[in-house]
Amino acid sequence: MRFPCSAMVLCMIFMHAYPLFAQQSADQTLQSVLEQVYDQQASAGENDEVAEEWEDQLESYLQHPLDLNQATAEQLAVFPFLNTLQIQALLSYRRLLGVFTSVYELQAIPGWDISTIRQILPFVRVNENTGSSFSNATSPSFQWLSRYQRVIPRSWGYIKTTGSRYIGSPDAWLNKWQLRSTHFRAGLIAEKDAGEPFFRSFNSQGFDHIGFYLAYTGNTILRQAVVGDYEINMGQGLINWQSFSLNHSAYALQIEKNNMPLRVHTGTAENGYYRGIALQLQEHNWQQTCFVSLISPDVYWDSADGHRIITSWDETGYHRTSTENSHRHVLQLLSAGAQMRYRFSSGHVAVNSVYHHLSIPMQRRNQTYNQYAFAGDQLYNISLDYAWSVAMHHFFGEAAWSSNRRIAFLQGWMMSISKPISIGSLLRYYPKDYHTLYANGFSESGETANETGWYAATEMHWPRLQVYAYADLFHFPWWRYQISGPMTGTDDLCRIDWKMFTSASTTQQLTTQIRYRRRAKDLKTTEGKKPIPTDLWQYTLGWAYETPHWWLTLRGYANWFQQADTIHSRGLACYAEVRHQPWRRFYWDSRIAWFQVPDYEARIYTYERTVRYMFSLPYYYHKGWRGYLVLHYAAGRHVQMDLRWTTTWYSDQNQIGSGLDRIDGSLKHQFIIQMIWKM
Repeated sequence: MRFPCSAMVLCMIFMHAYPLFAQQSADQTLQSVLEQVYDQQASAGENDEVAEEWEDQLESYLQHPLDLNQATAEQLAVFPFLNTLQIQALLSYRRLLGVFTSVYELQAIPGWDISTIRQILPFVRVNENTGSSFSNATSPSFQWLSRYQRVIPRSWGYIKTTGSRYIGSPDAWLNKWQLRSTHFRAGLIAEKDAGEPFFRSFNSQGFDHIGFYLAYTGNTILRQAVVGDYEINMGQGLINWQSFSLNHSAYALQIEKNNMPLRVHTGTAENGYYRGIALQLQEHNWQQTCFVSLISPDVYWDSADGHRIITSWDETGYHRTSTENSHRHVLQLLSAGAQMRYRFSSGHVAVNSVYHHLSIPMQRRNQTYNQYAFAGDQLYNISLDYAWSVAMHHFFGEAAWSSNRRIAFLQGWMMSISKPISIGSLLRYYPKDYHTLYANGFSESGETANETGWYAATEMHWPRLQVYAYADLFHFPWWRYQISGPMTGTDDLCRIDWKMFTSASTTQQLTTQIRYRRRAKDLKTTEGKKPIPTDLWQYTLGWAYETPHWWLTLRGYANWFQQADTIHSRGLACYAEVRHQPWRRFYWDSRIAWFQVPDYEARIYTYERTVRYMFSLPYYYHKGWRGYLVLHYAAGRHVQMDLRWTTTWYSDQNQIGSGLDRIDGSLKHQFIIQMIWKM
């Protein structure tokens, strides 16, 4: 039963809804969200290979919108523009006032601004007849994606006839088949990277990488079952987290990890997932997830006293040469784990555990920075995590224990000061000898070890102005690669998005961002190598103009790097991008960029639009021009075609790349064609 005043509130909202809820096309909305998210990852220097899975999930919500009356916190967390405070506000609103009767009610939720609502509208719906999560059955659907790509001209690895060389052709080919129904989902992935042999040499089976999964989803005690490839996400990532998550991005309050504990692995990444059987059970407020996996990840290995040892992981996924192929089928990794979670109205508490057994022991190379790294053939972790919302506050955290009796912890807090302003902070402590295999906790270094830090952030959302800012003070208590000693640094960012003009069909937005990073890097001195502080300033200024059929974007970048008093470098880049959609089934997108970055330390990352479900995050280095053209055509409801051509011209180089990837000349092209067939 809803409160009597809710109907009056709904009527008042509806009277003002039209200009606020004017929507772009679904595809345009998806591309806009992807650009914002990937651009933030670019600014953070991140290149997450599992991002394509997250994109696939957003696409599925466009095809089958999420019911706001059944959505869970984990399902809503897939949207990067929603922070935890906004998600908890929606769930509290639904508990207090009952089911939603219209999407227009989103305006009444505390902390939800118009910009956020516009972004989420294409992905959600409201169904008042919410008997269960599966009250609306979906008819079976099938999708086949086929993608071909090639770099022109050929690199040195294909031209050489002796010594180390690429055995396969420079063609890359990916095929993904996926079948969905109300309760079942199945998929098969077959991929050949450029340079990998195809039905010859050491790859007689054809495609170099084969992935598969069969999943069941129900509303009985057995909520989910997966056979094949899957990902496990626990707590705040201190012992296991394999799905996509933001880290140090301009979405400053995206600091709490919140995703499904069990997810099928649908991406092309050839590492960082499990293969086996996983189950998820739920009875009332209790939820249990358990899994067992046996995989053979690629590794670098060596021989000691006639016995093999593993020296490090090979995460490239490439098997183009005989040497790269020798890294596969060496190690068998047996993993098992479980999570027991209890949910209550304002949060949850959970116990997590993971066990790993390596068929060959791990022994890192004898380097000082490896002194406290994991060594042996067994590893297990246990953790306790929680989340609790009270009034306008939200607390979350995790404490974890590794088998060498080291304890790591993370504690976070967020608060909504007023409707437009929210703040948050996060404290983390990861000992230098804390050991895990698949941890992905919030960190500056990308590793959940050898780091302590304190992070503070704020977000301010007004109808036409959004401000995002954070400051992160961190410390590495022990050596790292190219850092010969402890170090203390900082990572600070401020971003402002100002909608200069907005109407039902037109938007102009100005974006400015400043980021400062202070770290350290070894520098040769008369006394040997010493970690000398480095300063990196990154400036971004952008302007965007959008209509239902035209997009125009102008953006400029300036990076400034300094180490000691003698090393200075700067990088400059700018681009103009135009997108036009003359009719519903066709659009084209073109960009031309100029860059002048003489030093690698001042390199500039930029997100680029490409074919669907593909991640493109190159960086600018040296001096030259780069441009691309993307064509998309939907031939009816069942077939979509994408074509992309990219050209990079270096005005100061007669040779591109090095080693087997070296290209003689100053021009490099890439061609991609993709077909998606749906039925």
